Amino acid sequence: MKNCIRNILILILLCPIVSIFVNSQSPIRIMPLGNSITQGYTDGTITVAQMKGYRYDLKQLLLGSGYSIDFVGSESSGNTYFADCQHAGIGGSRDQYVARLLIDGYDQRWGVQILNPPRPYLDEFNPDIILLHIGTNDCTHETDVITNQKVSYILDLIDQYEARANHEVIVFLALIVNRQKPWVAGSGAATTTAFNNAIRTMAQSRVTNGDKLVIVDMENDASFVYDATDMADLLHPNAAGYLKMANLWKSLITANYNTAPVIAAIPDQGFNEGESGVLALDNYVTDIEDTDQNITWSIEQIGTPKLTIALDANRQAIFEPLDSEWSGTQKVAFKATDKGKNNKYIKSATDTIIITVYPVNDAPVFTSSPILTIDKEHLYTYTFSAIDIDPGDILQYSLLEKPSWLTLYGDSRLLAGIPIQQGNYPVTLSVYDGHINIDQTFTIKVLGPSPVFETEAGSPLNIYPNPASDHFTIMLPKNADKIDFMLYDFIGKLVLKRSICADCESSIDIQCGNLMPGVYSYMIILEKETYVGKLLIKR
Repeated sequence: MKNCIRNILILILLCPIVSIFVNSQSPIRIMPLGNSITQGYTDGTITVAQMKGYRYDLKQLLLGSGYSIDFVGSESSGNTYFADCQHAGIGGSRDQYVARLLIDGYDQRWGVQILNPPRPYLDEFNPDIILLHIGTNDCTHETDVITNQKVSYILDLIDQYEARANHEVIVFLALIVNRQKPWVAGSGAATTTAFNNAIRTMAQSRVTNGDKLVIVDMENDASFVYDATDMADLLHPNAAGYLKMANLWKSLITANYNTAPVIAAIPDQGFNEGESGVLALDNYVTDIEDTDQNITWSIEQIGTPKLTIALDANRQAIFEPLDSEWSGTQKVAFKATDKGKNNKYIKSATDTIIITVYPVNDAPVFTSSPILTIDKEHLYTYTFSAIDIDPGDILQYSLLEKPSWLTLYGDSRLLAGIPIQQGNYPVTLSVYDGHINIDQTFTIKVLGPSPVFETEAGSPLNIYPNPASDHFTIMLPKNADKIDFMLYDFIGKLVLKRSICADCESSIDIQCGNLMPGVYSYMIILEKETYVGKLLIKR
């Protein structure tokens, strides 16, 4: 091959690296690796800046198919046509030279330490794809090129990089372009074909063992015409030949290399407590190779799950709280996985969002049930209660409808009174949480007739009047040594206590004008017996 004059400073100035990509897909880092054919040499009549090779046409073809790519490598040529002209093609290189380049960045062909300090070449550029076209100079200058070939060693070095960097690389391994006709003895054409056959056998064995290789038969499948039609000189393609190389590279890349799905930023979601949310995932994913129907979604809640999330047949995520009364936030990760290529190279992408369930006021609920029947002239009591699950809501109660004999006692939630007449008496209570009123409506049926006062069942005592106003009287039984009388308010607080000597008195009058109106409970201890009852005090 023709010598390639290196002038690093000039190349850097002529070929600025462009890092602006209009495709939301992460660029595929492609390393063209090889010799002067990779560089783009033709017949010695074009400058380095004009050596676009197959690389310029390949980039246009891939861009036209929706791919975003970035050529990588230490070398630059072809910047007259495009800025992304980096590669790893060194004129005159052989397979053993490429191996040395990958080991420590040393160019054995020209005796130049490209990476200084010396370090592994692939670690410097981290390619996703390597387009390896090497062997032309080996077939020209070596007498036992097949036995001495180092292509398998190059592939071993790439495998070592993958393991070291934990980074997948797919190698598109070329069976190299042959020579311009007329082929004559000693031209190397037969050697090239034999070399390609040996490389194919070696590569197929590696593929069988799981190596990530794609065999690219440039010799036969690129449709080369091995004369001036596609060849610039004995060894190098002309522009038409390089275009054919580009077309074959492109067809095999698109058939074998799988790009990951691209998830556009999924917006955070929100919906009201007690409702459900729906997210159409197709709106947020693209994949060059796969349709939306071929994308598989998985969903993971970060932390303690607060939601149920289901995917329907149209890839819509439907969210519902596990607890219909719950409100708050839940972090959720969405993972999109494609089908891969040829059942291999399956890739995925993930995006994490916050789902917010907004609190909605819950109505208060009465938790108590009223007594619906009472004998006339008997004491009626109903202590009602309600709850509200919304934190911070303060409940306010009111009595909207009632008979005249029924009284609501302050904040005690106690309804009490003594009906005098038979009949049906409608009652409506209301509770308000600051947002909404909830009513409890019922009817008290008053039965009769009944005596004005009935002694508590089983009690030898008589307390009257009940209800009382300023005082009440306890009629004491005979033959009792001592009686203890205790009176408690509705929360159980002792408000009055008397110890009475029954031998001395037949009754005792107790003043209660200082007590608040309401229903009280009393306890009477008579020797070893205890009696309880209720006393209503009203004004």
